[in-house]
Amino acid sequence: MAKSQKSNFYPFYDPYSDSGGLGYGSKVGISLGFGAGYALLQYYSLPDKMIFFSENCWILALIISTSSFALYIATDVFRYNLKVMREIEGKYVVSLKVVDEWMSDKWLLLAGFAFGTANTTVGHLLGVPSVFFESTSSLMMVYFGFFLGGFASGMGLLAITAVIVLYLKFAPSLQYTLDPNDPDGNGGIKKLGDTLWLFGGLIGAVGILVSIHMFGVSWTFMHKQYVQFVFLFWVSLPYILAISIVLIPGLAVRRQVSYFKSYKSGQLKQEKVKLYSSYKQFESKEDEEIISEKKELGEKLERIQNELETLKKMRNSHIDGKNSD
Repeated sequence: MAKSQKSNFYPFYDPYSDSGGLGYGSKVGISLGFGAGYALLQYYSLPDKMIFFSENCWILALIISTSSFALYIATDVFRYNLKVMREIEGKYVVSLKVVDEWMSDKWLLLAGFAFGTANTTVGHLLGVPSVFFESTSSLMMVYFGFFLGGFASGMGLLAITAVIVLYLKFAPSLQYTLDPNDPDGNGGIKKLGDTLWLFGGLIGAVGILVSIHMFGVSWTFMHKQYVQFVFLFWVSLPYILAISIVLIPGLAVRRQVSYFKSYKSGQLKQEKVKLYSSYKQFESKEDEEIISEKKELGEKLERIQNELETLKKMRNSHIDGKNSD
């Protein structure tokens, strides 16, 4: 099982120790090791070494390393997300339940193997270039490269799904914890939105490498219509996921924040009407006691108006600009 130590998430690829998780030096080394290991095996298995460059094998090696390192970064950001969410949730530990149900080592490994197999299958459907058939070892290595690239991406895909589920379950609790006066302009949850943009950026970076690789390989079955469809879907998939991890949680958060703002605004306006009615009753009277009460009512009206303005300026989510109301 992926262990939750000190309220944090430590999967098998980033195990917990007394000093915390792996250092970034180790993470870079492991990520580069996977990519470099494949690159060396593929390069020396090819009778014609130039194929390594002409068929973008080096890009595939870069995808393997980048996907692995992106997974490490995303894991650290996910831990930070969990910490912030637990502070907001208090006794309601939805985040812990999502981690236990979705992010166990078993599910991560299954997702990796499943997507690795899917990526290998897609490579086979597109048609591995004939130059790799000159030796059995070079053909085995290119399929192995497809699997490795898909394996790391598959664990990332499960993490994307878990993050979306986490936000969908977490969002309803926001209306009880938002602080319109928080200086972040987003009710105190801007840091959560920023992490989603980072997730989207990591996925997009891997997607760019995938696009470069796939458009640079001489696939043998690209003349078939269904293969063209598979190709376009596989190229677009990372970008669809990058948009989804930003947009879907954003819409869920926006709905709850909008409800909070509408409810809070209604309460303030009702209070404002009552205070204004009381203020109007004193307009024609000028003794000292009434002047003092009028001053107090005026201050309360000003405070309510300021709160209404603050609510109006508060962003509904990380996908909205300022003054979205």
